[in-house]
Amino acid sequence: DPDLLVTKTVNSSFHGTPDLEAWLRSHGLTGVVVCGITTNHCCETTARVAGNLGLDTLFVLDATHTFHRVAPDGTVVPAELLAHVTAANLHGEFATVVSTDDVVGPV
Repeated sequence: DPDLLVTKTVNSSFHGTPDLEAWLRSHGLTGVVVCGITTNHCCETTARVAGNLGLDTLFVLDATHTFHRVAPDGTVVPAELLAHVTAANLHGEFATVVSTDDVVGPV
């Protein structure tokens, strides 16, 4: 059983039920580690909100996944580029971008 199961209907874990921020603070937790799908949607939005809430936010880039996207002009933006841009958007402002090895050590 998870310690907390958040059910979300939008692209941030902080806009779901139960209230993730309230739960973290009630347990004396001051940070989050973000991973999951999709890198440039739910993961990035969750990291941005966490950073704005003043939480110490680690964004584990290699523990996220995204997909190619079609831009408004019809060109395909590769998933790798989207992930790279997400890392650039977040690092040093909303989160610290890290690898899985940084968080759990080499396997």
